Amino acid sequence: MRINTLVPLISLCIPTNGIIEWVFPVLDSIYAQKVDEQLFEVIVTDNGTNIDFYNQMLKYCLNHKNLIYEKTNAVAFLNEIESYKRAKGQFIKFINHRTLLLNGALLEIIDFISAYLDDKPFIYFGNGMVKKVANIQESDTFDDFLAMLSYWSSWSTGMGFWKEDFEGIKAETTFNELFPHTTILFSNRKKSKYILNNTVFLQEINDDGIPKGKYDLFFAFAVEYLAIICDLLRNHDISEKTFSKIKRENLFFIMEQYHAFVVRKKPCSYILENFNSSIEVFYGRNEAMKCYRKMRLKQIKNRLLAK
Repeated sequence: MRINTLVPLISLCIPTNGIIEWVFPVLDSIYAQKVDEQLFEVIVTDNGTNIDFYNQMLKYCLNHKNLIYEKTNAVAFLNEIESYKRAKGQFIKFINHRTLLLNGALLEIIDFISAYLDDKPFIYFGNGMVKKVANIQESDTFDDFLAMLSYWSSWSTGMGFWKEDFEGIKAETTFNELFPHTTILFSNRKKSKYILNNTVFLQEINDDGIPKGKYDLFFAFAVEYLAIICDLLRNHDISEKTFSKIKRENLFFIMEQYHAFVVRKKPCSYILENFNSSIEVFYGRNEAMKCYRKMRLKQIKNRLLAK
């Protein structure tokens, strides 16, 4: 195991558009861990326009030498890449600006990645979201790994990767604007080992009606994400079996969003008008509605069992 004492072991990257109600509780949850600040750094990149957030961040930085805060002009989710570019740690971990670190989580993550400093496998943190797998699950091939992750590969919160792997991405690479993390994840197709750490380290903050982002929800997941996965199939990076599994399970997820935001009209800032045109690209409305009925039956069954 090689620990470079001249650079932090891990960089916690928090891209944000300046939501005070989220970011400062997240920062508090990190520094409440009382971990040696030489072992980690925190990078906050801000592409928002909230002057109050800006001023509060400047004050917060005075108390922590390992906290880097920078304004960026990055468009939407590409701000994530800006945070990675500024990271100096041997390992880079994405932290969503609305997810708190549970007590003891940072030291557990540091201990975990320290065991892999020599062989540097690809590590994804599922936070208990990837169902029916052990807390620590290893795969020897990219195809097996993607089949295990299923549609959760669209979830940036699970991302972690070695700095040298990020630096190995070609300078002219274009990062996907809706799912920039997938450009990094899918550039690591030749690793000798892939590890899913499914331990719960994070707890999401209640959004309390605060907009999460204004983008076309159904285009993002029914079209753009599936197109990325389709490219992997086309390039023989994943099997047809893996593609079919991801496609099928992704539709179930999409219909959960459809029920929440279209049927029940849960408040959100997403663009929802393009469900019909988006669902036709890879699925078709009949297939989607059949999946919707199965999803509702499962929800009802789970609710009855919980009583």
